[in-house]
Amino acid sequence: MTGFQLRRTERHTLVLTAVYLLSLAVVYALDETTVWLFWAVVVVLVTGGLLVSYNRSTPVESA
Repeated sequence: MTGFQLRRTERHTLVLTAVYLLSLAVVYALDETTVWLFWAVVVVLVTGGLLVSYNRSTPVESA
């Protein structure tokens, strides 16, 4: 019997969430307007880029 295993996209989602939370903590501690703006733009671009990448590269799974 095999153990619980995550797919590639699930592992990447967990890593992305961890990095998101850590970077949010750093930005919160700095509390600078320009840093908040830069962080928001980077998060949107990275998350959007990964979503597009996953949707283009993942084959359609049969039900």
